[in-house]
Amino acid sequence: MANSVILELFDDDRNSIKYELLDIVNYEEIEYAVMMKQYAVDGEVEIFQLKHTEDKSATLYKPVKNDYIIMQVYEMFKEKYQNDYKGHIKFED
Repeated sequence: MANSVILELFDDDRNSIKYELLDIVNYEEIEYAVMMKQYAVDGEVEIFQLKHTEDKSATLYKPVKNDYIIMQVYEMFKEKYQNDYKGHIKFED
């Protein structure tokens, strides 16, 4: 996509993984990032909870493991962007 925001995150083993930020979704007053690995061909998105430092100088991206939250955030994203990302993301029901 044009004007993509690419974020470099690190896993527990300090391996660098680049993600394209697709949207920030607010669910129950918590911010979640909907992201896809850069150059992903499978079209799968991943959901991360945003945690800002106290002084707002940095944001931590924590992978969401709760299936219910993942589905709620995914459905909100899908409802908003299904037509915009058609062919780029594999939307599933």
